[in-house]
Amino acid sequence: MRAVALLRKLEKDIEADLDWRQAELAVFREMLTLSAELETRKRVLFRTGWTLLYAHYEGFSKFCLDTYIEFIGRSLTDCHMLPDNMFVYFVEKEIGAAKALSPEGIFQFFQGDIHALRSTAPKTITVDTKSNLWPDLLAKILGRLDLNSSCIIEHERKLKTLVARRNDIAHGKRVFIDDITYYQEYETAVLNVMYGLALAVGDRSERFARPLTVSI
Repeated sequence: MRAVALLRKLEKDIEADLDWRQAELAVFREMLTLSAELETRKRVLFRTGWTLLYAHYEGFSKFCLDTYIEFIGRSLTDCHMLPDNMFVYFVEKEIGAAKALSPEGIFQFFQGDIHALRSTAPKTITVDTKSNLWPDLLAKILGRLDLNSSCIIEHERKLKTLVARRNDIAHGKRVFIDDITYYQEYETAVLNVMYGLALAVGDRSERFARPLTVSI
């Protein structure tokens, strides 16, 4: 029952990470509401709020995807179950290194080495969010990991604005948006993306685990 245990651990870890992030955002939202009559403090808190919201969006996305990759590496004994685009994502470093080989070496890599990589367990890699997790980048990563990206598409405009606003604040620009209702629209969008990502990972992980569960 190893596959089931690994799947349950994946679900538990993602749920725990989602819970503490949601709780922190709720506490900060309360602080924003209570500061309504203190103009200077309100501006500072709202600027902090936008950066915190982005931090949880990027932080959870990276945690969730890295946990998913770790689950795959521990669950599968080889890469034959991986779709081609996902397999290429896992061996991208090796493929990149092969480009520097001689023509004979490149031929040998694609004739033999690539098949050997297919027959070994998926290695642990980390997702590169490039410190600016634009929605098109996240959607691309999800596609390469064979995950549903509909939650990204639905909230693409708000995510673009969130990343841009976070960058403006990080670069010292005067970004003063202090309307709690407006802020909550973005918080809701981020939470929907986080929940959508968690569901996508859970659904795909079950399909990876099911064949292992049946065969035991």
